[in-house]
Amino acid sequence: MKYNCFIVDDEPLAIEVIENHLNKLEQFRVVGTYSDAVEAFVAIKNTPVDILFLDIEMPDFNGLDFIKSMSQKPEIVVTTAYRDFAVEGFDLNILDYLVKPIPFERFIMAIDKFLDKKTPQIQNSTPSRDYIMIRAERKHIKIELANILYIEGLKDYVKIILADRTIMTKESIGHFIEHLSADQFIRIHKSFIVAIDKITAVTSYDVELGKTELPIGRKYKDVVLRRLK
Repeated sequence: MKYNCFIVDDEPLAIEVIENHLNKLEQFRVVGTYSDAVEAFVAIKNTPVDILFLDIEMPDFNGLDFIKSMSQKPEIVVTTAYRDFAVEGFDLNILDYLVKPIPFERFIMAIDKFLDKKTPQIQNSTPSRDYIMIRAERKHIKIELANILYIEGLKDYVKIILADRTIMTKESIGHFIEHLSADQFIRIHKSFIVAIDKITAVTSYDVELGKTELPIGRKYKDVVLRRLK
């Protein structure tokens, strides 16, 4: 899936930096760049936008007023040279607040927040059977749920880690979210689903399955710690 990005900043160089960052990410495409905030405000009403990168200090139309004036808001990442507006920005329910100059490492943290919000959770449903059928190795493979240790989502495929082997499949991690029960499995990260009964230890930042350590994502931390501690 491609996510549409809008960049609004009165500094062309700042627009270029964000655009270059986004060009490194396959899932994101820039559908609009504007140095005039008023012009951008009109354009965004007619453009499907998933994430807006918005400067604060702009002539004629302050970025915070821009946000307040929007009737339908995409996810918003504020980009500014000033730290002073952070509290007001988060009061407006922005996704993140980036202070210029914006290094790629910090930028990707904002993207990670966005992707976490867009990734569905395992629902509290009970599967009607104790196995799942997975397309892999040019056939449909039956996998007993009790044999799954954890599932890892990668760029182009998913790894199912079993006690005795690993199965690679082109199924998306969303497929497993739909077919696994929250009573048996828990999502700890955008890339990891873990069998609860296989967890041997939990810390504030990871879960352990024997000698294997898997990270807990920021978005999932509160839920994971409440359920497992």
